[in-house]
Amino acid sequence: MVTTIDKLRCVLREPPFLKVVGRWGDRDGCDHRSYYVEGRGFVPVTYYLREGETEVECGRCHTRLDPMFVLRIMASEETQWSRSRANYIEEMQRLRDRKRTRCFHCGKMTEISRR
Repeated sequence: MVTTIDKLRCVLREPPFLKVVGRWGDRDGCDHRSYYVEGRGFVPVTYYLREGETEVECGRCHTRLDPMFVLRIMASEETQWSRSRANYIEEMQRLRDRKRTRCFHCGKMTEISRR
């Protein structure tokens, strides 16, 4: 039994490659993370969630966003906050355990006053 395989002609409109998409949106340069407010600096974007929908809306440019994109942003912010809190607790414990410090005037070790 002989089978023949015919090649199908397939014309690609664009060459197959990964397209790098910038993080800035099309409207007003919104990056869906934060924006600048005069006098306050950078302010985080508010996200609108609607029950029963699978998308999240950017509060600044009202673009519908992928929930995983927003979840990733929120998870990275929470991780950063958690790490800085752990560093703060560790530094406060280190300072609490210190009993003596070097005097700026005479250079001798003196006790730390606890009031």
